[in-house]
Amino acid sequence: MVYLSSFLRAAATAGAKTTTNLTGLKIAKNPHHHLTGMYTKTLRALAKMPEDAAYRQYTEQIISERLNAVKAEPDLAALEAKINCGQIEEVLIQAENELFLARKMLEWKPWEPLVEEPPKNQWKWPM
Repeated sequence: MVYLSSFLRAAATAGAKTTTNLTGLKIAKNPHHHLTGMYTKTLRALAKMPEDAAYRQYTEQIISERLNAVKAEPDLAALEAKINCGQIEEVLIQAENELFLARKMLEWKPWEPLVEEPPKNQWKWPM
């Protein structure tokens, strides 16, 4: 009986990822669900920015492409290859960081004009 249960457990996990081989990075339990949620939240945050904001335009393009890939590709290995930014667990961290940054950008409003003119030659390099 013990042999049968260990055989069934081995069969159930065949092909399943057992480690990321990255210290401190655990295997994602439901990456499609988490990525869909984070990408959707990021797109909602980006929608609150002006349409001509460069950050919104470029980030929206990348996030939309990745969200479409997540929806279209059920296989994790193929999804990792499609996104091409490391393991899916690393992509989850990137998605969390991008959501955090998008919310910060809403707070900072970098698309608004400067409060005062910068000092002369501030952007000149080398001096």
